[in-house]
Amino acid sequence: MFRRKNKDKSVQDDTNKKKGEQENPENNENRELESCKKQLDEVKRKLVRVSADLQNFKKRVEKEKIQWITIAQAEIISGILSVVDDFDRAMVEYEKKELPQELKSFLDGFVMISKSFYKFLEKYNVKEITENKHFDPTLHEAISQIDSPDHNTDEIVEVVQKGFMRKDKILRPAKVIVAK
Repeated sequence: MFRRKNKDKSVQDDTNKKKGEQENPENNENRELESCKKQLDEVKRKLVRVSADLQNFKKRVEKEKIQWITIAQAEIISGILSVVDDFDRAMVEYEKKELPQELKSFLDGFVMISKSFYKFLEKYNVKEITENKHFDPTLHEAISQIDSPDHNTDEIVEVVQKGFMRKDKILRPAKVIVAK
């Protein structure tokens, strides 16, 4: 008889479980709905995070692209500056000497090329450093110091090589000789 009671009790428990499941289908649906809402909220948070990361990535790439372009332009322009220097030296020599008319006509073409280089530099906002009275270490590179009775200390005596800047950034400092 003892066995029978335990068996009856387990049958009764199973029946109660089935009734509970049948009586509370809304509870199961509510739990499922809450679970789905939590998953949806988590997915939304992840989507917002990923979207923000993507926007930040796009901005960073655009900024880096502009920096690369600026650096590449500066390198190319710096290479052209040595050619401009050569033309400037040639023009100084050209103006010093008396030359036959045939040669002057030929050299006038070089003067035009020199002017074209300066127009090219102007197009890319490259400007010559014109502050050449007082030595400024941000704009000038002192290659020598000499005693000069005509100049005060730290005044520029001579500009050996022109300096250039682009958009407030020094491409090449002016090489100068400074008075002691």
